Amino acid sequence: MAAKKENKEVEVKENKEVEVKDEKSLEKEINQNEKSLKAKLEKMKKVPLEIPEDPNNPNEVVPIGWNGIIYAVPRGKEFMVPVVIRDIWKESYQKTKAANKRIEQSINKELKVY
Repeated sequence: MAAKKENKEVEVKENKEVEVKDEKSLEKEINQNEKSLKAKLEKMKKVPLEIPEDPNNPNEVVPIGWNGIIYAVPRGKEFMVPVVIRDIWKESYQKTKAANKRIEQSINKELKVY
């Protein structure tokens, strides 16, 4: 009986060691991918981006993410960013404007009295 218990303890220990090795190899892979993505961003053409100040959203910086890499772009200042970051922000801004327009239209429809 003691041999079975000892074998189970060895199996548990080996499984934990495998999990630790897998975790370390995953962390290493993630770090390599992050460095690769940062290098791609560094090589991309840089373009100016100025995010307007927004009284409804007083944050001084706007986080813009691309594949896990986050750019913190200040509001109200022209800032040089990779073209993909500018494109992501533009798309997001266009969608926000469209959503705000739909909200405004729905509010105006509700206010009409017949």
